[in-house]
Amino acid sequence: MKAFHLIAAVLASAGVAVPAAANPQLALVEGARVNMDLLAPARVRGQAFAYDHEITIALPASYAAQPRREYPVLWVLDGSLMTRLVVGTLDTLVIGNHAPEMIVIGIGSPASDGLAGVGRRIMEFSPPGKSYAPPGLGGQRFKELAPIPDFPHRADAFLALLVDELRPMLAARYRFSGEHALFGHSAGGMLAAYAMFERPGAFAKMIIGSPYVNGVEGAVFKAEQRYAARRPDLDIDLFIGAGGAEADEYFLAVSGIVSGTAKFAETLHLRGYKSLTLETRLYSGEDHYTVVPRLLGEGIRHLWKKEAAALGSSWPQRP
Repeated sequence: MKAFHLIAAVLASAGVAVPAAANPQLALVEGARVNMDLLAPARVRGQAFAYDHEITIALPASYAAQPRREYPVLWVLDGSLMTRLVVGTLDTLVIGNHAPEMIVIGIGSPASDGLAGVGRRIMEFSPPGKSYAPPGLGGQRFKELAPIPDFPHRADAFLALLVDELRPMLAARYRFSGEHALFGHSAGGMLAAYAMFERPGAFAKMIIGSPYVNGVEGAVFKAEQRYAARRPDLDIDLFIGAGGAEADEYFLAVSGIVSGTAKFAETLHLRGYKSLTLETRLYSGEDHYTVVPRLLGEGIRHLWKKEAAALGSSWPQRP
């Protein structure tokens, strides 16, 4: 912690008034932790699934110290892989007043199931369809490289678990503000993009990274077409990005990660959805994995920039 922050926290604990605008948002909350409270993982079983999922919840640093305060919720797909990164990123952004505090809920396969459990995401994140490959030439090459047999496409069941089962159950236990955001990367990005059109209004904000939107023969684009035919507006704040180096990795080029990301963003702009806010980033030199910390940190800062601006600087200001 920077010297001024430490001094401010000590003075506040001693009852000395310190201007709130010149301090991290946690410094003047008596009894607040220095970081988020990462709870032990718990297993849940959705009505449509014959196996368990694991949820990991991280409560804001001020959660116990402010028992009447409600917090926005950031849901994290591929929880066993991504939750700790999200929590660590938020810890740093919150103490620097670059983001408001929020509850983080990661969901995915139990970590003890290993990569075999992670592999179930192919089914859980896939919109309805008969193939996992993209359309066109990319699909031909995909099937040569990864001839995946037919499997159940369970995106709708997974979204029902997320929105219809887990959300009300956890809302009864934790203090949700009512604002829900979703972070998904890769196949998780495909599920998040699909959810925009099949479960509109379920999430107010999304961070979508390197999404496989070309997957399942372009199922996300088909969902968007169906949505646009029946609804003229899309009310969501969206941050989407991919790594420029993904275009030079053969399998990711086959999957159309970069081109699909760009096409998806362009399609949303061309529809002219008035309530949509959209920020797109292509990160030069970053690959499918190294891009994640950048797009996550910048996505949080972008989507909650108004709330961060209201907090002010975490440093003393010139008189």
